[in-house]
Amino acid sequence: MIGPFTLPVLFTVGEHTVEVGELTLAPGEQLRPALAAMFREAADAIEVGEEGGDDGTP
Repeated sequence: MIGPFTLPVLFTVGEHTVEVGELTLAPGEQLRPALAAMFREAADAIEVGEEGGDDGTP
């Protein structure tokens, strides 16, 4: 039996790419629902976080 595997998740906007984390999938787990859940969690974290980027822009 094959165990879980981990994929890096990168986010690109324009010319800027950042690794935002890793996604671990269990055997038989589908990629789409796992990605959707990860991005929902990221969106929730952004909502409760401070506004503005790390470059000082609002």
